[in-house]
Amino acid sequence: AQYQKAIALALADLAQGDGAALVVMVVGAGRGPLVNATLRASKAAKVPVKVYAVEKNPNAVITLRAMKRQCDWGPVTIVSADMRRWQAPEGCDILVSELLGSFGDNELSPECLDGAQRFLKPDGVSIPGRYTSYLAP
Repeated sequence: AQYQKAIALALADLAQGDGAALVVMVVGAGRGPLVNATLRASKAAKVPVKVYAVEKNPNAVITLRAMKRQCDWGPVTIVSADMRRWQAPEGCDILVSELLGSFGDNELSPECLDGAQRFLKPDGVSIPGRYTSYLAP
C-alpha cells in the first residue's frame, strides 16, 4: 500500500497534463507485486504509464509473462535481464525497486541500484528514495 501511494504521488507530481504516458521501470520485478502497485497507482492518479518490469530470475519471468496475459497488463513490457547489464531503450520518470531481502544487501541492492540509477531521467524519482539497514544484537 505504501509503494502504491508513493508511486501515485510521484505520477501526479511528474504528470504534464498532456495525457502523455510516464515511463516507470520496476527493477527486480519478482513475481509482480510492484508492477500491480504501479498499475493501480496509475489508475488512481489518472496518469497513463508505460512500464518496464525488469527481472533476471527466469522462473519469476515466466510468472510475469503469465500475469501480463491474465491480468491485462497492457502497458507492461517484461524484460528478462540483469538490470546492471540491460540497455534500456529510454529513460524513466520513476524507478521502483524493493531489493531489500531479509538483510539490506543480500539481494545485491547497493550494486544493482547503483547500476540502475542510470535509467532515471534528470528529474526522475526513485522509490524508495533511500533506506537504512540496522543490525541489532
